[in-house]
Amino acid sequence: MSDADQKKDIPDAPEQKEEPGLMESYGSFPVWSLKLIDALTPEFLITKGPVEKKKLPQ
Repeated sequence: MSDADQKKDIPDAPEQKEEPGLMESYGSFPVWSLKLIDALTPEFLITKGPVEKKKLPQ
């Protein structure tokens, strides 16, 4: 294959997912309720990374 053919296979920018509308549902939850919960939840309760697992003594 030439360089031009290889460049066509690789997308330039990752596709962005569309955000669902307020009246749609995400799983079994309506999007409006998820946005409300997100707006009311304090930042310190939202974890940014995984919690470290404690190693059990063997």
